[in-house]
Amino acid sequence: MLKTILYLSLFTAIIVNGQPKVSKTSGTEKNRSQNKTSANFNLSKRINSYPFNKTSQIKIISYNLNSDGMTRISKVTYNKETGRTVTTLDYNIGIELPINNLDSLSLKNVTQIKTLNLSQVEKLSDILYNTCSRLNTNCSQIIRGCYLPRNAILFFDETGKVFECLELSFECKTKETFGKIENLDLSDYMYNDLEKYFNEMGIRTKYEILTSPSK
Repeated sequence: MLKTILYLSLFTAIIVNGQPKVSKTSGTEKNRSQNKTSANFNLSKRINSYPFNKTSQIKIISYNLNSDGMTRISKVTYNKETGRTVTTLDYNIGIELPINNLDSLSLKNVTQIKTLNLSQVEKLSDILYNTCSRLNTNCSQIIRGCYLPRNAILFFDETGKVFECLELSFECKTKETFGKIENLDLSDYMYNDLEKYFNEMGIRTKYEILTSPSK
């Protein structure tokens, strides 16, 4: 199970690196260090937090890369009774993951999918929980009205079933989840680092205009 492997990795790191060195600091520096540490989730805390504590495998995916999500006018009609022109709008939303019913989740229309190894899972969890504490800055979430998801993190249980999904809209810096994932860092810094992480894993995150190959 992924959690057991992560525990072994943590134990090995402690054995190899030994106990941390203690250095003298001024009162101001000591307080700053304590404030930063108190908000930090170490590997043990992360893997004991939902959904990592139930996970056997994690995949990251991309979709809607050829959908700009813009609202288009699909039809304009004239209503004789009211004497007004009626405009019907068509919202090009693309693929929607069934966040409320993961049993119906299908990956057949997914553009890209990557299964994460141990070190990649460790880095992912660190970004999700510790970006602001790592920057030692006070981060707050900005609420935005748009939502154009193109990426998601899928958490699989031991039976190979997706039990949790963290759907992401990097353009809007917003997300949706199936369950209640607590203590996530939802600042702009986290979304920026997470998008960079996806790209480093070879997973695209932006709308792409498809062009026909030249003859």
